[in-house]
Amino acid sequence: MTGPQPAPEQEYASCHPLDEGRRIRIIALDGGRAEVITLDGPPRRRDILLGALHPTATTANGRPRRTGYRLLEPAERSPK
Repeated sequence: MTGPQPAPEQEYASCHPLDEGRRIRIIALDGGRAEVITLDGPPRRRDILLGALHPTATTANGRPRRTGYRLLEPAERSPK
């Protein structure tokens, strides 16, 4: 992975077109997994693989990602 490494308090949005940008926030990191909480809808805690977290919404070839989550810019993040 290039770009910022996943860290607690970072927010990500789903890249899947049918998820309508569902957002998550990292709570903790443990090895190759991140504990996250869902921000849209009822709060739900779960673990996801770090490989599903991407710095941008596009692949190295410039195509839009269809899986995983993209890092949100500061202006896109929810107020705490």
